[in-house]
Amino acid sequence: MSKQIIKYVLLLTGVAILALLQFSFISALPWPINNFNLSLVAIIFSLLFLDKKDSWVIAISLGFFTDAWLFHPYGTAILSFFLTAVALYLILENLLTNRSLYSFLLLTIIAVLIDTIFTRVFLIIFDWSGAGASHFLVSNLFWGSLMWNLILSLLVVGFIFSVLAILSRRLKPFFLKRR
Repeated sequence: MSKQIIKYVLLLTGVAILALLQFSFISALPWPINNFNLSLVAIIFSLLFLDKKDSWVIAISLGFFTDAWLFHPYGTAILSFFLTAVALYLILENLLTNRSLYSFLLLTIIAVLIDTIFTRVFLIIFDWSGAGASHFLVSNLFWGSLMWNLILSLLVVGFIFSVLAILSRRLKPFFLKRR
């Protein structure tokens, strides 16, 4: 029992540090770099090294901190990150056959797209004032932010994956045995 409490205290402390890093450092960087979403990268790699329950706790916790620091209706980021984590888990378990670089780059693209679409749709649903009802698909700012988020996320995931492939045995290539 105490091991689980310690594990979740460490998980929540790590999530709080990631959220603080996202909102105090990354958000203060110049325009193209401040579009990077560290939370999505954390969710992707939590699916690699942790089980699904811990990954979902991380996603919900990151959503909680994101909702606490943004001026969106509360619950938008929690729902968006949780549904993104569930979708990524299902894709990783059912469609992708291994944990290689191309799999994680594909997961990154899917994560950024799913999270962005869920966030925008939830903002339209939850924002009763009508300010969020403008169609985001025709906004140049939306597409520019999405492009930079994708590029930066792919670069960071590729770099972290390469470092972890050198350090970890979980990412070593494996070959199927002939029958």
